[in-house]
Amino acid sequence: MEKKEYYIKESLKLFMKYGVKTVTIGQITSHLNVSSKTLYAIFGDKTGLVDECFLLYKKNSEKAFEDLQKASDNVADMLVKYYNMLVDSITRINPNFYNDIARYFPEIWDSDEAFGIIQTKALLVQGVEEGLFFSAIDIGLCSETLIILLRSLFEREPYSRDEIGSHKLMTNVIWPYFRGICTPEGVEEFRKYRKYVALVP
Repeated sequence: MEKKEYYIKESLKLFMKYGVKTVTIGQITSHLNVSSKTLYAIFGDKTGLVDECFLLYKKNSEKAFEDLQKASDNVADMLVKYYNMLVDSITRINPNFYNDIARYFPEIWDSDEAFGIIQTKALLVQGVEEGLFFSAIDIGLCSETLIILLRSLFEREPYSRDEIGSHKLMTNVIWPYFRGICTPEGVEEFRKYRKYVALVP
């Protein structure tokens, strides 16, 4: 592994554990055992480092998504597994990681690629082809809507009550949306996988 890749990987670990804002360049250089001069020479500034870290985070997420697709029987199975992966991710990663990027690095957070719109479109197309989603749905519009809903899992500002967690949002917002675009066959197929996620409607 090249030094730059190592620096990105280790910095991402720190950001996911403590949040982005609270982790200083000094803490990163101490963890990496390098000088700030070296870090600035490679990444320019903290924003450059955060950008590289989020690219790695996105790459890892896309790889995990592809692995789930290969291991799934259909879209219903895939979405249940994806749900479990999201819950695990939300549990392991400090919520400030997402909040800080959304607030202080909007150019990263607001990009469509940040939430996998291409993968979302492919998932919807697959669901239509399998007869689990209505063929009349607008793939582009549904993709954009799902991206907005996914963002709500990580951005707490749209919701005023602190006790509303991402797990509850997933159960009460994301799943009902998917159920709404399901054919009768799709609803039945999702019920088959209900036992794997207790809170799936």
